[in-house]
Amino acid sequence: MRREPVPWDIPRAVPVPISEETVSRKSSGASCQTGDAIEPAVLRYLARRDRTEAQVRAFLNRAGASVSRTQVLIKGFLQRGYLNDEAYALRWARDRLARRPMGHDRLEAELLAQGFDSATTARTLQRIYSERNERDLARSLLSLRSGSRRTEAARAGLLRRHGFREELIEELLGGSPSS
Repeated sequence: MRREPVPWDIPRAVPVPISEETVSRKSSGASCQTGDAIEPAVLRYLARRDRTEAQVRAFLNRAGASVSRTQVLIKGFLQRGYLNDEAYALRWARDRLARRPMGHDRLEAELLAQGFDSATTARTLQRIYSERNERDLARSLLSLRSGSRRTEAARAGLLRRHGFREELIEELLGGSPSS
């Protein structure tokens, strides 16, 4: 008796053979994969790690899904909870700050680079920095990465590179540090 495969049984990367027919269908704008084949491919893509809605749209576009099919799939994934940019952005930002303390400006740039829209990024930053004080993050960065031999200018440069604002740098280091 053969059992149904469960998500963890499905191979992560399945090579897709490319034929002339596939190339010609893709160039003509037709779907390169059937509707039945696209959804499992996207589910495997989502199973690897969290993705943004923009990343899934780009994946579907590369797979040759039509615009209408993409919209239907995205809507279904949102309804089932497979896609949630708000929760993913918050989780991603918390993990990122735990590994590498950084200021508001740098975290904002990294969230935008991950593909989150500006509204989601703004809400995430507001929640993150209401939970964690930016001053404490700067102090933890200085304690992690700042040797006792570093000059004030080097410490200020470290904080600048990690996206902390000038006012906070001046407050922490006392006076106005020069670069």
